[in-house]
Amino acid sequence: MTDIDMPATPQRHRLPVSMRAIRRLLPLAGCGLPAAVLTDPSVAAWVRAHGVTVFAGDGDELCLAGRCGVRPGQVVLRCGRAAEPIVYALGLGVNRFVVSCEQHVDVLMECAHHDTYVHVDDECPAVLGEGCLAVIGLHCDVRASGPLDWGVAAGRLLGRIAQLRTDGSALTRISLTGGSTAVWMEGDKGELTAIAAAVDDAIDEGCARWRLPRPSVTFAPSVSGR
Repeated sequence: MTDIDMPATPQRHRLPVSMRAIRRLLPLAGCGLPAAVLTDPSVAAWVRAHGVTVFAGDGDELCLAGRCGVRPGQVVLRCGRAAEPIVYALGLGVNRFVVSCEQHVDVLMECAHHDTYVHVDDECPAVLGEGCLAVIGLHCDVRASGPLDWGVAAGRLLGRIAQLRTDGSALTRISLTGGSTAVWMEGDKGELTAIAAAVDDAIDEGCARWRLPRPSVTFAPSVSGR
């Protein structure tokens, strides 16, 4: 067998290092990964073993997560333009979603028959949970990858949480995705520590300014969807 015929060897990942870098400053932070990384068998095995959140962006990524043995409870669907992946995800038992328009909410309201938890995109109009649909937090895609950009995004979400609080909605979670997956796979402690520090500072400042309880935070590299 030639080198060309040999199966691809999974790259060694340093995901534990990356997540420790985040949690050194934010011990209770959640960490997630895009479904695309599951094509590496060693990553898929590690994700399964540690119950890491997986962000899927469409039906293909939901199928990939299922083939890799990721439990539905670990999956978050980043809702896109089509309704079909939302319905498919609900049928699989997925109960966490990120919505970016009222149409996503309409599909969930119509099709969800079990407790379903939603993060609302920061560009989406305010959404109220009804029935088995609970709005628990806000989400932001950090389009620029510098640490300060992550801090600005966190501060913006806190400002909106404060605004919604005056309307009677008490949201307790924020979700931030952005930047390269390679930073996480390679265990870039310097970059991830700087991101965590910027977000931590923004949370301290925002909570003091608006008298909010500290929200729980989830970090992940850029994910597909929309």
